[in-house]
Amino acid sequence: MKIKIRIQSFLLTSFCCLLVSGCSFKLQSEPRQNSKWIALPDLPGASGAVSAHYAGMHNGMILVAGGCNFPDTPAAEGGAKKYYDIIYALDTTDMPSGTWKKVGRLSVPVAYGASVSTSKGVVCLGGNNSTQSFSSVFMISWNRDSQKIDCYNLPSLPYSIDNLAATVYGDSIYVAGGNQNGIPGCSFLRLDVNNITKGWEVLPEFPGVARLQPVLAAQKSASGVKIYITGGFQPELKEATPVLPIDLLSFNPQTNSWDSISSLPKLNDGSLRTLTGGCAVAYGDSALLFAGGVNYTIFKDAISRDRNKIEAKAKGDTLLLNQLTNEGVTYMFHPALWYRFNQDLLCFNTYTGLWTTLGNFEQLSRAGAVLVVYNKNILILGGELKPGIRTSKVNLYQMY
Repeated sequence: MKIKIRIQSFLLTSFCCLLVSGCSFKLQSEPRQNSKWIALPDLPGASGAVSAHYAGMHNGMILVAGGCNFPDTPAAEGGAKKYYDIIYALDTTDMPSGTWKKVGRLSVPVAYGASVSTSKGVVCLGGNNSTQSFSSVFMISWNRDSQKIDCYNLPSLPYSIDNLAATVYGDSIYVAGGNQNGIPGCSFLRLDVNNITKGWEVLPEFPGVARLQPVLAAQKSASGVKIYITGGFQPELKEATPVLPIDLLSFNPQTNSWDSISSLPKLNDGSLRTLTGGCAVAYGDSALLFAGGVNYTIFKDAISRDRNKIEAKAKGDTLLLNQLTNEGVTYMFHPALWYRFNQDLLCFNTYTGLWTTLGNFEQLSRAGAVLVVYNKNILILGGELKPGIRTSKVNLYQMY
């Protein structure tokens, strides 16, 4: 039975406790020597191995909803993408064992939205399926008394958005990037949960190119709380070639202005890094953690291939044209390691501006996953291991 999402007014007392998980402790320079990964129960069924899903924590429950995959025929063989509406829950008191329970359904199948964990529930924003993109915003919460899911509508976004990013700090939810009404954009929005009747406030757009599948996080800094965005990509637009930004931008809510504050650290081989399709969380009171995402060079080559073929043909470069054509034919058939998804757990200190690599872990080698802080540890849920291949794995990293 599908859950009927009901509309409810939210008073000041309903939302005044919105917090980013884990903002009261500091991140040490590196995890302790006994840090380790723990495998939690896999998400169940055909709808378990998904990417681009909603996920978060509320009232001791890990909640996962929606997402998409290729359950029948692989994407490499022309299979159709399927979108899901199932909501699963795992009780953290049962970890590392336990069982995922199907606790409800969304009103529609959806993926490629964004989600943030708050003290009142997991807020789910935007997304799309095979037929439409959505502007809807709603909150999924776990009712301890009834042992069931409650869902509430929040003010809709001013336009449909998919492949976006979101974060929360204090009483504000922020949304950035994605396709706005189907067009890649640089929009930046804020919802004051103490004044939801006001709806979404349109803030200054982030500078530079549009960003699909960026990452967004909020954290304290020497000059106050800031919102940080990185990753994402601008696909080919008219005459513009595809672009993968490699910078980290920050937005200052006090001045309503954007700044470029850092470049992403290069990979060990000196090549450029992107966090496109990755995930991020605020950790402690001075750190941002980044994980997952695609490889800059491999992904840029893939999204530029059609344009490069046209140019090669126009120049009469048959050798290059044949090479690019063959690369396109074989692209989806390589083993997962060939795609070199990011395995580093990166930390950016918002006070010092320094980057640190906290480790290199195969558990993080995913795109379209969700990262969540839980009891000073981090959880990574689902995602894509390579183009078209999803995972049902859920892993917890005991950092301390």
